[in-house]
Amino acid sequence: MFPGIRLLVGVSIVLSASRFEPRADEPLPGLERFYIGTYSGAIRVSTLNLETGALSAPTVAASIGDPSFLALTPDRKFLYAVNEGGGTVGAFSVNPTSGALKLLNQRSSNGGAPAHIVVDGSGRNVIVANYSGGSVSVFPILTNGQLGVATARIQHPGSGPLAHCTTLDASNRFAFVCDKGLDQVRSYLFDPVAGTLVTNKVPFASVPRGSGPRHMTFDLQYKRAYVICELSSTIIGFNYDAANGVMTPFQTNSTLLPGGFTGANTTAEIVMHPSGKFLYGSNRGKNTIAVFSVNEGDGTFKPVQQQTPGATPRKFAIDPTGRYCIVAGQSSNDIRLYTIDPQSGQLSDTGQKMSVSAPVCIVPFILQPPQPILAARSLARNALELNVGHGLDLLTYQVYQSAELSANANWNLLATGRPGQTNFLLTNTLPANSSASGC
Repeated sequence: MFPGIRLLVGVSIVLSASRFEPRADEPLPGLERFYIGTYSGAIRVSTLNLETGALSAPTVAASIGDPSFLALTPDRKFLYAVNEGGGTVGAFSVNPTSGALKLLNQRSSNGGAPAHIVVDGSGRNVIVANYSGGSVSVFPILTNGQLGVATARIQHPGSGPLAHCTTLDASNRFAFVCDKGLDQVRSYLFDPVAGTLVTNKVPFASVPRGSGPRHMTFDLQYKRAYVICELSSTIIGFNYDAANGVMTPFQTNSTLLPGGFTGANTTAEIVMHPSGKFLYGSNRGKNTIAVFSVNEGDGTFKPVQQQTPGATPRKFAIDPTGRYCIVAGQSSNDIRLYTIDPQSGQLSDTGQKMSVSAPVCIVPFILQPPQPILAARSLARNALELNVGHGLDLLTYQVYQSAELSANANWNLLATGRPGQTNFLLTNTLPANSSASGC
């Protein structure tokens, strides 16, 4: 369910005749870790308890320049950060126990004011968007996690390009760069093995002049893309042709609705909820997170809420479970936590917040998934009802069975649920005193 993360939880149930005895161990609550990029000379790290919603006090994971944007490899062994003021990009190894970071090496970003970094889907390269001058660089990730010599550099054409972010599609074949200065989302063919970028046959999708496209996200099926425009305070929805890497606009919405706003405003981040049902964008000036509901059939989206966090919400993140929104208030110097209504997508303030100087980036991941509780009962001679509780609503659970509990037991897949499915009706084909496991 979550990019780069594979969650596996096993719980055994002993089947004795028609009686079912789930384990009564106290379930683990689940824990997330998240890194915080800042304009205050350090990358910080904190944790979120998924049961209580408690945030741990942030600590310094590494001290370095202006680490304004961060990216993790899929295996979470290495982290990469742009140093916006210094024009460099740094590689770090991750201590899996403490979350501390160790600097491996730094390289010039081959451009000015690098504003964004992404690790490609294969984990082989990082792609850096250089804001000043409008260029994009590709660096290979070496086996030790260090960054190699750049394998590609693309200079955007025209007058005043400002490359702001790079987004890769599901195939890892197409890379899209939002250029705020050109009012274009530029399209490139990406080769993750060679680490190269080549301009696509359809080189860009245009947005209305003066819009200033900043960041971009895809829906879960990669059928549509959504681009937030910094200068016009709008989100533009695009239909996506995955075969050719071509984007075609179908809808534009203001980030200031409902309620409107007459003051100066610029937008920053855009995020799709893990369920695909909701879309979020941040306003700086109005200082809100704009919430939209998404029609899963045609991708159209409509405004439903304006939630007010701290001042200048530069970046925010929806945690991988879909339960929480973590917001970085750059000017209010804080991180605030909001719960997400699973039906409406609306945000509610938990009251949880912590002080961090000039936070601008949030990168969360699951450190320890919540341990599910299995409850089972007999419906008939060979029919079972199995319910998964205390789990993650967005996971896909599978049920396995085995005739014995041992290190060398053979487990057979009984059923695979839909995402979020927690109830299973099963037919037991095993003899008494055998075992089953759900994960």
